[in-house]
This record gives sequence, C-alpha cells and structure tokens, in this order.
Amino acid sequence: MIVPHFAVQRQMKKVAIFVSILCTLFGFTTAHSQNPSLKLPKPPIAKPGEYDTIGVKMSSEVAKEAAGIIEQPINPEEYILGPQDGVTLFIGALEPKLYDLTVSPEARLIIPGIGVINVKGKTLAETEKLVAVKVASVYKTQAVSLSLKRLRQFKVMVIGSVRSPGYIPASPADRLSEIIERAGRLLFNGSQRRITIQREGVTKPIVADLVRFYLLGEKAGNPTLQGGDVVNVAPYPEREIVEVYGEVAAPGAFEFVEGDMLSTMLRFTQGVLPSAFMDSIEIIRFKNNGSATERISVDATGWQQNLLTGHGQFRNDIPIHAGDRIFVRGLPDWHSGATVAIKGEVRFPGRYGINPDGTTISEVIERAGGFTNEAAIEHAVLIRRSDLKDEPDYEYIRLLGQPIASMSEREKAYFREAQRQIRGKIAIDFTKLDDKNSAANKIFLKQDDSVHVPPKNIFVNIAGRVNVPGKVLYKPSLTYKDYIKLAGGYAYKADEGETIIVKPQGEQLLASDSPNGIEAGDNIIVPEVRESKVTFLDVLTVIAQVITIVGVVYTLSRPR
Repeated sequence: MIVPHFAVQRQMKKVAIFVSILCTLFGFTTAHSQNPSLKLPKPPIAKPGEYDTIGVKMSSEVAKEAAGIIEQPINPEEYILGPQDGVTLFIGALEPKLYDLTVSPEARLIIPGIGVINVKGKTLAETEKLVAVKVASVYKTQAVSLSLKRLRQFKVMVIGSVRSPGYIPASPADRLSEIIERAGRLLFNGSQRRITIQREGVTKPIVADLVRFYLLGEKAGNPTLQGGDVVNVAPYPEREIVEVYGEVAAPGAFEFVEGDMLSTMLRFTQGVLPSAFMDSIEIIRFKNNGSATERISVDATGWQQNLLTGHGQFRNDIPIHAGDRIFVRGLPDWHSGATVAIKGEVRFPGRYGINPDGTTISEVIERAGGFTNEAAIEHAVLIRRSDLKDEPDYEYIRLLGQPIASMSEREKAYFREAQRQIRGKIAIDFTKLDDKNSAANKIFLKQDDSVHVPPKNIFVNIAGRVNVPGKVLYKPSLTYKDYIKLAGGYAYKADEGETIIVKPQGEQLLASDSPNGIEAGDNIIVPEVRESKVTFLDVLTVIAQVITIVGVVYTLSRPR
C-alpha cells in the first residue's frame, strides 16, 4: 500500500505536536541549568528498572566508529604483540623481500623460508630484534624492518554495574571508557573511581579512575586493555563521598578513594574562583566514624595557579577522609554592588555600573542621555529591591495566610493598604534633579536599584461600573464626575460613593477626597455595590418589580 505524500506530512505534523505537548507538560528545556553541582561528562545514568535503548544504540554506533582508531603513534617499545596482529616484514637482501604476516593464535610469527618465532609477551621492538637474528642466519643482511600493519581484535569481560555485562570486542588501542560504552554505559549505581581490571599473570588488579580522566585528563585513569581482561564496575559508594562547597568553579559531591588530598578535591571542582578566601579553607570531619565532628583549617595561599595546571607544590596539603565536607569561603564584598537598571523615557535605557559609595540618580540619568521629550518626569520612580529582602513585612506575610472573613477591621485596613503600597519605592522628586542641593541628589544608588521613567499620558482612564468605559482625553478643568459623564454615566449597581482614583505611581484615594482633582494618566474606577450595602429601599424596589412581572404573567395566562 502506497501512502500519499500529504498523508505522511499530516502524520509527521501530529507527531511533532504530540512531542511539543509532552515537552510542555514535563518542563523540558534547552536552557543551561543554574544548578552549580558538577556534571561529569559521562553517559546518562539509568534509574532503577529503566533501560535506555536509545542510549545503548548511540553507544554502539559511537563504539563502531571509534573501533581501531588510534589516538597517537604506536610506541614499538611498549606495544605487545598478540594473536591476530598483522605485521609487515621487509628484508633488504640481494633480492629484497616483503612479507605480510599475521601472529598465530599461539602467539607465533611464521616467516616462510626463515622459521618460526615465539612472540608471546614480546613488544614490537623486541620482536624486530628476534626477527633480525633469525633472518641473519639465512640471509647475509642486517637490513630488517618489522612494522605493525593491523591491530588485532580480542574479547574482554565486563561485569558489575553496566547495562549489558558480558564479553565485549576490543583492540589494543581501546581505552576502558570505550569498552564501558560498548557495554551499554554505567548503571545508576555504577562507580567511576573504583573500576578494577583483573589481568592474566598479574596478581594485583589494576584500579581505574575515570573521574581523574574526565576532569583532569589523566590517561592513567583510563587505561588500555588486553585480551582476557576482566573489568569489574563496583557499586557507587553512597556513604564514602566528599562534598565541596563555596567559591569553586564546580561545587559538588565526589567519590572518595584512599590517597585523595585536599588539592585533589579542589582540582576536581576545576579550581577555585578569584573570589576565594584561600587563607583558611575549612574542612568538617567526623570523629571516629561517629556523628561528632571536628573543624580543620588549612592555609592554601598560593594554590590557585597550581590547581589549574596540576603542577607545582601544594603547601600545607593534607589527606582527605571519607565523609569530609570542604568549604571555600569568599572574600568579603568581592565585586559587590555593580549595576542599576534604567527603563523608560531616557535616551539610552539599560544597565549602568555604579559606585555604591557615591553615585547619585542625576549622574546615572545624565549617563543615560537624559530624559526624552515624552518623559513624565513627575511620575518617575526609584525602586530599591534590596529593601524587599532586608525589611520583610511580617504582618502582611501573616495576613496572607488568613481568610479575609477572619480578619478584624483593623487587619483588613492594614492588609488593604499593604496591597496598595509599592514596596521598595524611594520617595524622590525627579523634577528637582537639576538642583544639586536637593534631597534627591543626596541619595546614593545601590546594587539592583531600578529607575522607571514612564511616558507622558494625555488621557484619563475610566473603568468599572460606567456605561462606556475607556480612555477620555485629559482636560484640566474637568472633575471626576465630568469624566464619568463623558464615559456614559454610572451604570447599574455602581457604588458612586466608593469611586476611587488610582494615580500613575500607584497611590489610591477616594475621588471625593482627592485634593488635587484629576491629572493626566489617572485611572477613575467605579466599583460595583457590595451585597452588604444593598439598602431596604433597594429590596423593596426589587420586590415591587417581581410582583409586577408576576401580575403581568397572571393576566396574560387567564382564559378569555
């Protein structure tokens, strides 16, 4: 059956919409996490009971692409020949000869017309010397060259906390991390620093440390493998970790292994920040594996550069114990208080650097190019966000958690006024900034201050219970009642006595009590009559209307 092209497009579009909905529901995002915890460049770890088929497939593809690729030239003094290695032998006799040879499964090199050489455990350089001696017994020449042509393939066993344990194909150029990729990557409980490699003929297992490889680039932590190796990925030691906090590039928790030093852990965090206070790095250590702790202070002055390079001496370096918590404090007032924001009707709005001890509003306004011709300078405001943190309104916070019905009249009044208040607003008359002696120029700006300069408004906005709500052109001679008439007058159930005026800066007051009348940009709001304010006369009116309607219906329904 052939599916029409437009039908395929329709199905693909449905799939795309479905994926988009899933991303929205589960909060997937491409933005970088603000979590400062260290993220190692390792494969994603599966949760208990999960099996990441896509991850395993990707690992397999990467492993196939990297198979047989060497990272640097082979060192003949180190490379050990083994079964299935391919070599090229050149003999420069009277009649030069060239042989393409393969090491046999018994680790022997068979040279036609010359003989057999046992190469088990021999390096490429050692084998070349043995071949030269063997060739000299047949040909009178010293021109013998042996080079590696093809890397052998062998099997290693991977067990422990990996997704697909078992026999894995490998080559002498493959490192441990690549073999773990082919085994399906680490499980959720797989260790990265306690991976052991048991090798034939070696009594003590080789311990690999992938964290040192991933974070410090130490290749010794990610060794190459040999045929018959058994790789065992131990479980993650939940109770044997070291945590690093404070002024480091990537704080987090790290596995502990015997021999770790304070400098080791700081290098794992990619070094300390310039703001770090190195005179007294604090270590909290458990005493005798109990709950009691002791405090250790280390003077690490001069470590910064060495932590980045890994070279040099770390004076006062000490061993770390499992469970230690390391705190790198920051220098007081390090680059504190740097910028303020200016928005609205200035020529160059944006953020500006300040000196917390001496920058005034007029100086920043001048740097921002001054006010535009459309600026409503009298309505400009300065908001100090730091006051919101330093001076919390505990009473307002308490009332937020209470139902309105349970509040006393005094609490209701306080709650209402607190909601109307613009928190953090500094009382400044921006129209007097030109006067260097004014109070406005005696206030210094602080970090995260923001100045908003609104545009001029030539309208008055009427909202609420009026017949034609909307904006009306401002005229200085009109009262609030005149504006309500221009908006069609009061509508049904309008609470005329509770009409309020909201100023552009947020101030609210009863229209009947407004001392300055109506100004451009004001909002006139006519609320609806509350049920509690319905009078006895209103009730009688409604009852009379109901009786009238009932009478009309009764009259119309009578038989004639």
